[in-house]
Amino acid sequence: MKRSRDTKALPTEDGVESSSRSRSKRSKVQACSSCRKHKTRCEVLDLERSVVRCHRCNVLKLECSYEGMDKSVFAPEPSVAKSSPGSSAEGPTIQSAYDLGMASRLLNSGTTSGSPSTIADSPLATGSDVDKEFPNPDNMWSFVPHRLDWWAPLMAMQELARQPQEDKFHTSAMNDHSLSSILSQAEIDHLITLFSVNYTPWLNFSLTREGTTPFLDLVCCTVASRYLDASTRDLVAPRLQRLAEDTIARMIFNPELFESQETIKGLIILSLWTPICGPSKGGGRDGRMLISMAVSMALNLGLSDASATAISIREKLPYDQAALDEATNKARLWVTLSITESMLCIGTRRTPQSRRSPSDMSIFPILSPSNTSEGRDLRIRLLAEIYNATEQGMAVEFATREDMEAWYNGVSNSLALMDRLYRLILPLSVVLSHEKFYYHMLLLLLQGVRLLVLYHAIQLARRAVLDADGGVSLFWFLEVKPHGLNIVTIWGKECLSMGEALLVSLLQAEKTLLPTTPDITFMMMAFAGALIVGVKFLMVDKVGIELLGSGDALLEQSYQLLSQVAFSEDHAAQRCSALLQAFHASWIKRQKKELNLLGPLSAFHQSGTHFPTSGAAAEEGIEAPDPAMFQDIQFWSTLFGGDSGADSIYPQSNMRETYN
Repeated sequence: MKRSRDTKALPTEDGVESSSRSRSKRSKVQACSSCRKHKTRCEVLDLERSVVRCHRCNVLKLECSYEGMDKSVFAPEPSVAKSSPGSSAEGPTIQSAYDLGMASRLLNSGTTSGSPSTIADSPLATGSDVDKEFPNPDNMWSFVPHRLDWWAPLMAMQELARQPQEDKFHTSAMNDHSLSSILSQAEIDHLITLFSVNYTPWLNFSLTREGTTPFLDLVCCTVASRYLDASTRDLVAPRLQRLAEDTIARMIFNPELFESQETIKGLIILSLWTPICGPSKGGGRDGRMLISMAVSMALNLGLSDASATAISIREKLPYDQAALDEATNKARLWVTLSITESMLCIGTRRTPQSRRSPSDMSIFPILSPSNTSEGRDLRIRLLAEIYNATEQGMAVEFATREDMEAWYNGVSNSLALMDRLYRLILPLSVVLSHEKFYYHMLLLLLQGVRLLVLYHAIQLARRAVLDADGGVSLFWFLEVKPHGLNIVTIWGKECLSMGEALLVSLLQAEKTLLPTTPDITFMMMAFAGALIVGVKFLMVDKVGIELLGSGDALLEQSYQLLSQVAFSEDHAAQRCSALLQAFHASWIKRQKKELNLLGPLSAFHQSGTHFPTSGAAAEEGIEAPDPAMFQDIQFWSTLFGGDSGADSIYPQSNMRETYN
């Protein structure tokens, strides 16, 4: 049944310019796959979102085939755009703001804050829960003058790092139907070799091709085109990307025609590395949509059973070596696909479709590798273990106070698994003689997902102790003490330490191979830096003391390194660098408002004199902690969004203090 408001809201084809109900025009693009399947109206009403989705899929929370497409395809005609208030005046502001690392829509603290483009994208941003899930800038993210979904921190980083779209991407005159129409065979072979050497170790499966593999060759060349000199890349890369996008569009509408291992490999690659076409191309695609397509194809091809098949063949003596090799290669592809989906979904509120079976977890044993091939199988197993532990920690519920013990046990079990993996992974980049960089990056990934699990666990705890009015006690974290442990304080401190450890691992990575890192990993680095800056702001603004440590040096050296290794302005490494630099610049600007000289370190030990032994704590019905806990109590009452009343309880001293 059609809703009457839809008919009224849609402008006619002849009256687009006169419509006052919608800024969008009917798209010339074919309806998305979901709307076509159900034969319903398909329209894009909001191009301000980070990811393009049709109105129906957005309302019903469905996967939309538009998510991987370029926004410019749906852009209104110039006559409509001119009617946008302030559009001509904001152009320079957008670019200058991005030069600081964030698009102007995210730095603007004026009337546009809380725009639907960010808040409405969240599953929890509806009804009365909006203020709970998107709290006022009272917490550690107050230095970002925009309300984002901080329950999905990596999604928030991707939104902040998104470049403004420009109108310099002109390839419409080109009509490329194949890779050979863009590159010579010698150039194709060269780019495929570059990809195989630099990127295959991340994938841990073979790119060996039987017969012609046009899509996989196209994908490898598209990603490897970043190694071309800038002038050549500007000419070739946009054509390669357009051809890849056209191929993917055909896959979306007729996926059964493209189901193959070749296609799955290509989609995995494109989901991890956004093609680089220069700063004019803009924000990039949503890799989660591509990996979702790949998972569906893999399930249809039966790849999820490959590990069990390989194990059953191996157990029969004598076994068919050719059949075993085929099943094992399929298992490598399936497990890598599943890991990639987990990597792209963690920290974004998305739930992976794929599930790793016990056979997937046992087919590749944890043994000291003697060669590169065995080492890649080991990395597949370790990555699977890492993301299994991560998903276990992220799946824990803490809806009410009665869930406290289960929440604590679930998160603790996840962290214990990570502790075991840390011991196994830490020495590998030192003791093994092959692909040392990729073992080192395993450690960085483990630090990143541990940070996400800890952060998510504390967010759950804070939400669980909200009062009837949606408020939170100043000492809310003291209400979460499973087995008598002040666990929020313990895990909160580890969050900060883990963020710093991740940046240390970044700075220790091999510089020549660092730019090959998957895009989503750069967003982990940005989140680690953002958390450090957020803690710094809280310490000064809410507590009046400065955080001891090497945070400033870590941030500065991190964004400098990332800028040095980036291929171009639109490379994820450069966008991460710009974000970290903007975060750090915000802190430096805030820091200059303080006194130039630090107080004596003895102030750290004397600061307990400010702690109220009665009054505020008594009013909350909580036993006043020991004065020696002052730093922890005052700090953690604000770190994850405590009430701002801390300012009146803890008057700031005129002397700068420090917190360790």
